[in-house]
Amino acid sequence: MRRFALLALVIAVTGAVLGATHASFSAKKQNSANSFAAAASFCSGGTQTASADADSWVDQLLSVVNFGSDTSLNVQSMVADNRRLLAHFTLPSLPSHCSVTAATLRLFATSASAGRTLQAFRAGAAWTESSVTWSNQPATTGSAAATTSGTGYLGWNVALQVQAFYAGSNFGFIVKDAAEGAAVAAAQAFWSREAGSNPPQLVITFG
Repeated sequence: MRRFALLALVIAVTGAVLGATHASFSAKKQNSANSFAAAASFCSGGTQTASADADSWVDQLLSVVNFGSDTSLNVQSMVADNRRLLAHFTLPSLPSHCSVTAATLRLFATSASAGRTLQAFRAGAAWTESSVTWSNQPATTGSAAATTSGTGYLGWNVALQVQAFYAGSNFGFIVKDAAEGAAVAAAQAFWSREAGSNPPQLVITFG
């Protein structure tokens, strides 16, 4: 009898342990923050580069002139003659289960004024390459990404801006001198997509 009683006790304890384990896994499975279903869904990650599908620049002095076909994009700080560039990119599809972990706006500078801070903002409304001018340019919106002037490819960390594009509307970027209205012209020139090489690029990393 004692053997049967002991055996019954062992079976009962084993059943309780298995039941508790099963309950633990069941509860975990129902927890969306720590479930097997969520863990089984992974982002494939990777980096994609998009070239501009529209770009232009606008000139405060020539406020109704469009420069959408130019091979050069200009940014300048000068009293009554500030200049800004605009660039738009078609965003790659967001991979399943991924988010934007990094993004860089790259513009190739052919000439530069030293020591300037250049800001990249989101454009706040739609614009077209063939019609945008200083007078009808969209306002900037959101926070700015900044970099220092120089020649060759310059890069702006625009992860926050690109995340906002995916979450809402993508109207591209406006790049301007951080301190417009300089007494002496401080000018930067970049190749546009019409230049044929080193076009504006948007490099996005997903993870």
